[in-house]
Amino acid sequence: MIAFHFPPQNGSSGIQRTLRFVQHLPEFGWQPIVFSADSRAYERVSDDLMAEIPQGTVVSRAFVLDTARHFSIARRYFAAMARPDRWISWKFAGIREGMRLIEKYKLDVIWSTSPIATAHVIATELHRRTGLPWIADFRDPMVQVEYPADPVTRRLLYKIEAKVVDNAVLSLFTTPGTAYTCRQRYSDRAGHVQVLENGYDEESFSGLVSSASQTEPLNPELERRCARPW
Repeated sequence: MIAFHFPPQNGSSGIQRTLRFVQHLPEFGWQPIVFSADSRAYERVSDDLMAEIPQGTVVSRAFVLDTARHFSIARRYFAAMARPDRWISWKFAGIREGMRLIEKYKLDVIWSTSPIATAHVIATELHRRTGLPWIADFRDPMVQVEYPADPVTRRLLYKIEAKVVDNAVLSLFTTPGTAYTCRQRYSDRAGHVQVLENGYDEESFSGLVSSASQTEPLNPELERRCARPW
């Protein structure tokens, strides 16, 4: 599981998605091996979620620097050093470490998640070298009509996205709308694009009492919509 956002990184909701997969995949017969970034790459860190990583989970990290913080002068840096993102330096050690993990643990599947497109860049090369089936968890669109603003970066992301969708056995998105956009863009791969929504873990809310329950019942329709399990 190639994921830039993983504890002790602090500040991205994407941490929860990967962390909960790591917690629950063993129930379905899968043992996750996590490959993430060295903590120096994170602007903010916190130990709050470290205890929620299941005991015994293999978590490997590779050297990476943040172009904006580590290579800038007066907060200015060459744009080419931050394409497709500010953590492109993760690619070089990442491919080496990814191959080491694949060979050591005889892995069956590669899974990568964005944002941080470099995660998919690493996975692309690992897939090319090993032929292992690869699941690309986009979550949200990598590129849109006017995003990112820099046209050079936008063109590069289009190329990366097209290569990912063309090679991944599954491309996952969190909403039907984003999946629809991808299917329209790559119609020949539409059958390989699926929706895997975000959810919640009931254990995270155990012991909490809704303030609404102390005053008046929740709207039944709202309660139904909020009760979607993982």
